[in-house]
Amino acid sequence: MTTTEIDSLVSDVAVDFAEEMSLADNLLREIASENRQATYAELVYFQKHLGWDVREVNSQMRRMNNVLRFQAIAGSPSDREASKAEAITSAKIMETESPKLQTKIEELQTKLSALERDARLSSKRVEEQSAAVDNLRKLCPLHIATSVRHAVGTIEASIGRQVHDGESREQELECCLDRSRYASDESYHEMLRRSFPGAVSINNENRIRKLSLSPEWPSIKAAIEVELAGLRSELAPLRKQHAEMIAHAEKPLSFYA
Repeated sequence: MTTTEIDSLVSDVAVDFAEEMSLADNLLREIASENRQATYAELVYFQKHLGWDVREVNSQMRRMNNVLRFQAIAGSPSDREASKAEAITSAKIMETESPKLQTKIEELQTKLSALERDARLSSKRVEEQSAAVDNLRKLCPLHIATSVRHAVGTIEASIGRQVHDGESREQELECCLDRSRYASDESYHEMLRRSFPGAVSINNENRIRKLSLSPEWPSIKAAIEVELAGLRSELAPLRKQHAEMIAHAEKPLSFYA
C-alpha cells in the first residue's frame, strides 16, 4: 500500500471517528438533558462504536453534565454581549453616582449620630433627675416620713390586702386551668386537689395511689373560668385605685422636690 493510500485510509478513519464522536456527543447530551442513566442499548452502542466501558460512559456523562451546566451559565454569545454592555453601563453609573451617595450617607450618618447623642443625653438627664427626686424623698423631715408610713400602712391593710388576696386567688385559678405549668400530671392533680378536692379522683392500683380528673371536673372547670373572669374584672379598678391612693399618700415625701 502506497503512502498516498495510507494517508487516504487514515483520513477516512478520522472522518468516521469524528462522525461517531459527534453522534455520541449528541446522545450524551440527550441523556444528560433528560437527567437519566444510559439504557442498555445505549451502553451497547458506546461499547461497539467507541469502545467505551461503563466506567468511561459514566466519565463522559459527568463531562456532559458539566457542559450543560456551564452552557446554562454562559448563555448565548448575544447574552454575553448584553451582559458586558450592562456591566459597562453599571460601572459608569457607579463611578458617577457613588461619590454623591457617599456624601449623602456621611451627612445622614452625622445627623443620626447627633440624634443618638441627644437622645442618650436626654435619657441620662431624666435618670439623674429621677434618682435625685428619690433621694430627696428619702431626706424629707422625719415627721413627714412617719406620717406617710402610717398612711401607706393603713392603705395596705385595707385595699392593699384586697388586691393582694385577689391576685393570689387569680394566680391559683390560673394554675388550675393551665396544665402546662406542671412537669407531670401527678403534680398538676396534686395542686388541683388542694384547691378543688372534688375535681380529682383518687384510685388505688396495686396499692399505688393514682390521681385523675374526676367526672365533676368539667363543671368545676367552668365555674373556675367564671370566677376568674369576675375576679379579673374586680381587680382592674382595685389596682388602679390602690396605686392612686399610694401615690396620694406619698405626696408629702416630695417636701424638698
